[in-house]
Amino acid sequence: MRFQSVDEVMTRREGVEFLQFEERDPCYTWLFPLRLGPFDMLRAWAPTSLPRLTDNLTLYVHIPYCRFICSMCPFTHEPLMKRDLTSYVAALLEEIRIYSQHPSAKGRRVTTLYFGGGTASSLTPDQVAMILDAIRSGFSLEPSCEITLECHPRTVDRNYLAQVRSLGVGRVSFGIQSFQQRNIDLLKLHQKVEQSREILETAIDLGFQTVAMDLMYRYPDQRVEDLEAEIDTALAIGIHGISVYSLDPVVRGMSSVASRQVPVAIEADMYYYLHDRLHDAGFVHVAQPDYARISHENMQLRDLWGAPQAENLGFGAGAFSESFNGATWANLQNSNDYIEAVSRGELPVLMGQSHSWDDAAARYPALGVRCLSVPLQPFETSFGTSLRELYRLELEALERRGLTTFDEERLWVTRRGKFFIDNISKAFFNLANRGKPQLWGHDLRTLRAPIARRSEEALRVMESYTWE
Repeated sequence: MRFQSVDEVMTRREGVEFLQFEERDPCYTWLFPLRLGPFDMLRAWAPTSLPRLTDNLTLYVHIPYCRFICSMCPFTHEPLMKRDLTSYVAALLEEIRIYSQHPSAKGRRVTTLYFGGGTASSLTPDQVAMILDAIRSGFSLEPSCEITLECHPRTVDRNYLAQVRSLGVGRVSFGIQSFQQRNIDLLKLHQKVEQSREILETAIDLGFQTVAMDLMYRYPDQRVEDLEAEIDTALAIGIHGISVYSLDPVVRGMSSVASRQVPVAIEADMYYYLHDRLHDAGFVHVAQPDYARISHENMQLRDLWGAPQAENLGFGAGAFSESFNGATWANLQNSNDYIEAVSRGELPVLMGQSHSWDDAAARYPALGVRCLSVPLQPFETSFGTSLRELYRLELEALERRGLTTFDEERLWVTRRGKFFIDNISKAFFNLANRGKPQLWGHDLRTLRAPIARRSEEALRVMESYTWE
């Protein structure tokens, strides 16, 4: 749905039951908490009393521009055409500089850096270099920091990939979606299957640490048997990581496709075929829906979702910062609005929320289960209570249905539970967040920030406190 105001975002509710286990919940849980609304950004520049779960910090850079507009993309995106990205990159560099001064960022170990979109490979190699230089200057990147660049198969060639690899990009991820041209054409993805194969092979030949791809399933009229050819092709290429997504036509604005999809029971057969086939091929299940060969795991997801979670700072139009210094916020979604706000010396924030203790506690398992196991002791150390006791009723319901199990150290998602991962996530939503669907950039694009704060105000607030 398209929102008309930030207040409407904050008060939104689903019209369906939020806790049910009879059917797979299609709501892809990537963000929590969800009660984002009008937000005085100065709160994020004052110390928080909430516990810091880890010293790890992840960084995200959003590039909203796309040479090819895919109608099914729910993320913040805009036509690139022949646009000059100079002013956008300049705004990014300034935003990075501002947040590098935040006391909660200084000295933190940056373990992953992710360029997403839109199409992150809309950037030239020189622009990637400028952004990396600014980040390395302002933040403490670990020597092993995983740097990922998302690429559209038609926007890069061997020369481009060789240049970004020389800059320190170690992981590239491609939106392949299918090796069947009829599926690509259905989604209007503006790419050819043979070209997708060739660019994956080129990236592997260039020696990237990890070459990953997205694969969708549950296309109209697709059968379980059709997936065999998809996986055969990926394995023959030598792919290191693969994310498998069930096509959700509602989130992706393709309602006309829904009536032609196979039933959920066949979707489950597809899911377990992919799950077992990839395990048999030596892949580990990093997170739902990510699989990877050993030593090629998507560390950004492990840090962002895996409990105890790292905090995340997001830069650019459409970026989200998650749990940073006790708050979650979304940037302005329109790139022109973003550029103009930064040029006026404002923090380019659209909306957000400060976390309550209950939000922070619920976030730990709600996102943690996406990485398929949740350690118990760090929760008790951070929040002063047992996860098993705090969520006793929810956990009993999950165990009774065979979706989760325990040992002395961890909560585990079972094989059966993996298909119901979003149902499991929602079981831990606290009352303020229950019934709220996830937020997608294309639903927020026309919104404007009700509160604008200048960055110099934030820096003065920061300096007025004693930080430990």
